[in-house]
Amino acid sequence: MRNKPLRAGGRSIGLLVLAVLIAGVAGSILSYFLAGLFPAGPVRDFFFKAVNVGVPTVTLNVGFAQLTFGLSFAVTTFTVILLLLTVYLWFKF
Repeated sequence: MRNKPLRAGGRSIGLLVLAVLIAGVAGSILSYFLAGLFPAGPVRDFFFKAVNVGVPTVTLNVGFAQLTFGLSFAVTTFTVILLLLTVYLWFKF
């Protein structure tokens, strides 16, 4: 029996993951540059201030080697809006 690839919106899941990653990076870059155009205040803080989400770093020292694990994302409101727009457009078209 042949395995069928996972599909989402008529396309492969891998392409959806790639589109979401590209949207996240693009949202972060746009947030960084657009934040300079807005004056300091609550609107700028709401849309462009990053919130760090993730797992704190854990260090494992085994004598001859030291391993450090951790994962963190800096998420802005603008990035979330761009991610939601990407997923919506993925399933709409």
